[in-house]
Amino acid sequence: MEDCCSNLKETKTVNNVGNCTICNSKGKKVKLITLKSILKPSALETLDANKNHYFCSTKDCKVVYFDTSNKKYLISDIKVPVHQKDDSPTTPICYCFDWTKNRIKEYIGKGLTPNPVEHIRENIKENRCGCEVNNPQGSCCLGNVTAYIREQS
Repeated sequence: MEDCCSNLKETKTVNNVGNCTICNSKGKKVKLITLKSILKPSALETLDANKNHYFCSTKDCKVVYFDTSNKKYLISDIKVPVHQKDDSPTTPICYCFDWTKNRIKEYIGKGLTPNPVEHIRENIKENRCGCEVNNPQGSCCLGNVTAYIREQS
């Protein structure tokens, strides 16, 4: 999974953004492999592989993915809970290495090792992450983990 987290400063072009037809928020373009990995079989059967697909991160929006023809995939169409849309303490923020909200709070609060950010970075360095197939947003979780830690401080 060489391009998973290898270029965290990837530049975004206009083509990488579309607007969710429900909440009108800008979505981030995701690769087809992400949808193939994350959608339930019944939703996968309706996937148009020839369209561009986008991830909607808006908390209160039920849409997780949408495409250029306004086809929507809702929370109920997804195999895993979506960090941005699920407040459960057992919801992963890092899907590759199972850093849940609870686990991050525990490690940071008690000063335990490994530090979540350093642990994830170490695994990225060793090319072990698979964010494009494990993370519903289809990209590296490190920004989400860092933001969550900041929110807890």
